[in-house]
Amino acid sequence: MRLLSILAVAGLSAGLLMTACKNGQKGTETQHGHTYINHTNKNGVKPNVGDKIVCHVDVFIGDSLFNGTRQEGTSRPIELVVPKPEDVPTGKPLPPLFDAMFLGTESDSMTFYQKVDSTMEKSMASLPERFRKEKTIRFEVVFVDVVTADEMKKEEEAAAARFIAVQEKMTVTAADYKGGKLKDKLTVLPSGLKILIEDKGAGAALKQGERVETHYYGCLTDGKMFDNSFQRGAPLDFVLAAGQMIKGFDEGTQQLNHGGKAVFFIPSELGYGDRASGPIPANSELIFYVEVQ
Repeated sequence: MRLLSILAVAGLSAGLLMTACKNGQKGTETQHGHTYINHTNKNGVKPNVGDKIVCHVDVFIGDSLFNGTRQEGTSRPIELVVPKPEDVPTGKPLPPLFDAMFLGTESDSMTFYQKVDSTMEKSMASLPERFRKEKTIRFEVVFVDVVTADEMKKEEEAAAARFIAVQEKMTVTAADYKGGKLKDKLTVLPSGLKILIEDKGAGAALKQGERVETHYYGCLTDGKMFDNSFQRGAPLDFVLAAGQMIKGFDEGTQQLNHGGKAVFFIPSELGYGDRASGPIPANSELIFYVEVQ
């Protein structure tokens, strides 16, 4: 996961740990040598092997947030599945998140401190000097939710059924479009983008520069699927009208509100143009079914 890749490049002065202890927050050492403080001890649902933990994790260098799940206006947490003890790597230092999975309960807020070792020092070599001098890493971890293995199975089954339903729907939609059956139902924008709005959405209007989450299913006009978010079980996260998406997807999404659903028929000049992209041939018209969260 993305967070695990940054664990070795953040630090915090050990003095902060001393300050916390002076304020009555006594640190406890974990089995992997990290020091942690549980600020809440909520005694909520305790995750078991195979359960999924939904949590926020913020990493600090000194007093500055270096990386985390609440940067750039997003509050999307990460998900961790509790491994079997025998599956936990041995023979090398482990990040505090491994300890957090076994020490926290639902709604707990914890701080972990990890000493910077020689391997981490090498990873931090390219950072400014004020960061390289830090000897301790600080992680702020908040358990948002605990999803049991049984609940996860039900979610996966529901997601699989949802994907099949969307796939069947889009196969018919692509055939109807190719056969000219949707001509009178489409809204055609000046750019050439065609939209079939199923539900404008009862939520707030989308704004340029807003971080948006959408589920989508993309296919060619012959109905061949090239990508979708339903099978991944997570919506696509992007900043609207910031050039992160192809023009047709950006423009189409801006026609909806939160909760909106529509099908975009994107001409190649608003898609990938005369260049191929993975399974998408050059000069392809694209069809996207989109659900704005």
